Amino acid sequence: MTRCLTERTLMLLQAGEGSAEERAHLRACPRCAARHRVLEDDLGVIADALRAGPPPGRVHPRLRWRTVGALAATVALAVGAAWLSRGAPVAPPGGGGDVSAAVEDLAGTLFATPEVAAAGEQSDETAPFDEDDELALLFEGS
Repeated sequence: MTRCLTERTLMLLQAGEGSAEERAHLRACPRCAARHRVLEDDLGVIADALRAGPPPGRVHPRLRWRTVGALAATVALAVGAAWLSRGAPVAPPGGGGDVSAAVEDLAGTLFATPEVAAAGEQSDETAPFDEDDELALLFEGS
């Protein structure tokens, strides 16, 4: 075997697997042997850290998530209570009895015809255009 071993192959050899040819290359190649030693050292540091557990004085991650969950539940309850305790719905200005007139007014404003726009431009030249003029233009065609 003339090519150096891959990281995956080094991991397999560390775990006790791999072919005889790969093990022979590991013994013969100084570069692969050095990489294998570094891998052994790294795995040893990782194993020591796992055995030691979390450092003292640190908050356990589960406790942190409990705090976040409790805060989220509190906010949700506060929003829900505010929503439930709000007063009766306020009637729209004008009593809100005639919905069709409000819809027609909105439709006329959003979908003005060129004639209405031209009439609005003419009235801008002669006098200021106010809400009464707009209402008159809307109901002129009715």
